[in-house]
Amino acid sequence: MKTIHHIIKFILFIQVINLHDAPLASPECTLDDFAGHYIRVYESRGLIDHCYHQLIDTLDEARVAQANLVGMMADNRDYAGYKVGLTDKKAQESFAITQPLVGVLFKEMLLADGATVAYDSGTSLLVELDLVARVKSAGINQAASIEDVAAHIDAIMPFIELPDALFRLDSRNAAALLLAGNVGARWGALGAPAKVVNAQDLVDDLPLMTFQLSAGPGEIIREGQGKQLLGHPLNSVLYLLNELALRNESLKPGQLISLGAIGGPVKAERGRRYTAKYSGYGEKTLTVAVAIR
Repeated sequence: MKTIHHIIKFILFIQVINLHDAPLASPECTLDDFAGHYIRVYESRGLIDHCYHQLIDTLDEARVAQANLVGMMADNRDYAGYKVGLTDKKAQESFAITQPLVGVLFKEMLLADGATVAYDSGTSLLVELDLVARVKSAGINQAASIEDVAAHIDAIMPFIELPDALFRLDSRNAAALLLAGNVGARWGALGAPAKVVNAQDLVDDLPLMTFQLSAGPGEIIREGQGKQLLGHPLNSVLYLLNELALRNESLKPGQLISLGAIGGPVKAERGRRYTAKYSGYGEKTLTVAVAIR
């Protein structure tokens, strides 16, 4: 009987040790508090509390967290459109997922061609070689093919996105954390629009369009073709439409859609001027630039 008593005490002791060793979220760290906490960190350019790494574990939880975050951000920001992230297969593999992620763009995030951005205006700014499509009409919401999408796009625009990492993305649920944090949206430099004259040109030319990002004369740091974005850049719009259906949202005329990045992000460096060039759509080369100071 005495032996059994000692065994029971030992088991209880081990359970107490395990409870203390297990990572626990603080009482203030809840999914309901995530949006407010994220905005405070976003504005102070810090890192989110590690407890949220444990709380936001699935993409469904992340969608709820992002919806709350975006709703709160919209109190003093104007909607511009959406971004479709992780459209490159290698980027998806690095996050252990097989699908893109969708975030929201606000007008205050979008800067003019040639803008200068402070290096410390974010927690850990990145640079991405991207492309934007502009919605012509609400009929795009019924699109079922890239041809349908093309018929409802009135322009494409060169775009260098400067996303921001407010937490370390080295955990098993990194994709969920990224989605919850609005897919890292912070800044982006937007070039002049190339108007669509013939929708079929979008269908035919965008997959073969060449993208190039340089950080100085002859210093090419990213390059590729449009087909690296889900096989065709307009497939990003089709994916976005499916995601918006889950959110009970729809696209509106004039909204912008960031179609994804070629080759993944590079870390922004102070004193650099990044220039993106695009060729293969229309007769002119499209360009956009942004400087980091």
